[in-house]
Amino acid sequence: MSREEANKALLRRWYDEMWANLDFARIPELAGPTYTRHDMRGTRVVTAEEYRDELLAVATQWTISDFSYFLIAEGDYVTSIGSWKVNDTMQWDWVQAFRIENGKLVETWLPAMATDGKWSQDEIPGGGA
Repeated sequence: MSREEANKALLRRWYDEMWANLDFARIPELAGPTYTRHDMRGTRVVTAEEYRDELLAVATQWTISDFSYFLIAEGDYVTSIGSWKVNDTMQWDWVQAFRIENGKLVETWLPAMATDGKWSQDEIPGGGA
């Protein structure tokens, strides 16, 4: 398996095993000991456990449905284009890039997420995951 395919497989686990099931206990398996996030809150470095705990605190309030994404990989980077619904009412659409090191997610860029998304499933390249 090429490096790009291995990195895409990691992201599939991130989305299919962890996010789709809100199984945030998996974060330490998938993310490095430190995880740099460049997101709507600014740039911050968290441990895998801190990020896990942050998401576990809200997980009971969410359900995820209509989940679709497409992955593009080059070297140690994977970009996702995706969409899902939260609590069957609010659609979130995103483009997010990740950096992978030693088989773990160590950095991500998610500068914005459309929380009133309007992308249809057929607008995700490749038709989804």
